[in-house]
Amino acid sequence: MYPIMQKEIFIEDAELGRINLRSNSRARRFTFRCTADGLFCTVPLGARQADLLRAIEELRPRLKAMMRRAEERYKNRQQLTPQEVEKLRKQAKLLLPPRLQELAAARGLRYQRVSIHKSHTRWGSCSSKGTISLSLYIMLLPPYLQDYVMQHELTHLVEMNHSSRFWALLNEATGGKSLEYRRELKQFAM
Repeated sequence: MYPIMQKEIFIEDAELGRINLRSNSRARRFTFRCTADGLFCTVPLGARQADLLRAIEELRPRLKAMMRRAEERYKNRQQLTPQEVEKLRKQAKLLLPPRLQELAAARGLRYQRVSIHKSHTRWGSCSSKGTISLSLYIMLLPPYLQDYVMQHELTHLVEMNHSSRFWALLNEATGGKSLEYRRELKQFAM
């Protein structure tokens, strides 16, 4: 068989439905994820279709479970109009930076800048240069989970990974509730 092409393609599976394939030069293995838009597989360049089909068969029970969880998570997802998204963006730019600054100051932390994005895949991120990016969809969360996301990113200013030290620092910053908040955050779909 020929290697999988370097453009986005898909395969149909009788049980799993459409599996969208995306090649990535940095990928070293098949990676599956499920979003509101369906099942996706990141494929290493030069991977063979036979290897992909074998991986799907080996992972079939896990993929089905992943799809059930995603379906449950996304069934209550709000469908926002472009106008509603723009309103959220304005609210986020107005409210999130001052709150982030307040949380950072309370912990004695400093970041370089904050940016608001329309990310559907991450609530936030922190670069090694100290730039914190927040998804405008944080505005759909309860205030204490908004704070949790921002505390998570602020903790990356101290510990750039998810080591046990990172989780201990985050737990301290959230009054011992980081695990509870983390679980609760997973119930919200972007």
